[in-house]
Amino acid sequence: MKIMTLEKRILDKIKQRGLRPTPRGYFYVRDAAIWIFLGVFALALSLGFAMTIFVIRGIDFNLFEKLGLSGGEKVMYSIPFFWIAASVAVAIAAFINFRNTRRGYRMSAKQFVFIAVLITLSAGSIFYAFDIAKYIDDAASENLPIYNLIVPFNTNTWLDPSHGLLSGAVRDRESESDFNLRDANGVLWHVTGKNIKSEEGLQWSSGERIKIIGIQTAPDEFRAMEILPWEKRPIRE
Repeated sequence: MKIMTLEKRILDKIKQRGLRPTPRGYFYVRDAAIWIFLGVFALALSLGFAMTIFVIRGIDFNLFEKLGLSGGEKVMYSIPFFWIAASVAVAIAAFINFRNTRRGYRMSAKQFVFIAVLITLSAGSIFYAFDIAKYIDDAASENLPIYNLIVPFNTNTWLDPSHGLLSGAVRDRESESDFNLRDANGVLWHVTGKNIKSEEGLQWSSGERIKIIGIQTAPDEFRAMEILPWEKRPIRE
């Protein structure tokens, strides 16, 4: 009798509040949206890892000595804090999002981390190998001025003409000793030089981003002594 009374009370409250059962389709749509977000998070994590590799490989440790950087500055320029922090933030958001799936509670945090790391390492390595990280870095440097402040090494450190450092995208290349170069600030430089040193096998053309060591001879003119690739690539035999 008490059970029937309790059931009646519940039914009465449902009628009073006008409650209706949630359509099953709502849960399918919600789950689909969550999995789409998880896919986006996985993609973002992989790109973050690819960008971390790209930034680290772009560091020229020999330049540290030339610039006379302190120990703290070396650490600051050696670790891509922005991409690491962004990847951690995305990973946390992905885990919270995954927990909202109907079976998300069944997977422990350790299992989630293991799977996330496996996907990130695999997909991120592929993105890096196919130069997707380089494309993102190029696009961000040219179109997002704040990016050059957040990720300073490849841009700010190599954009100090008064101290013999210049970098940017090659424009109107006449030859290896006569071309124009547009830096991250949009300044168009006329670069010339004689007996310019470069790494063995280095090939570059209009549109490529390079680093230059030399001497500033005028407000927008630079005499190159050495040309380096924007990113150091592994040697392929």
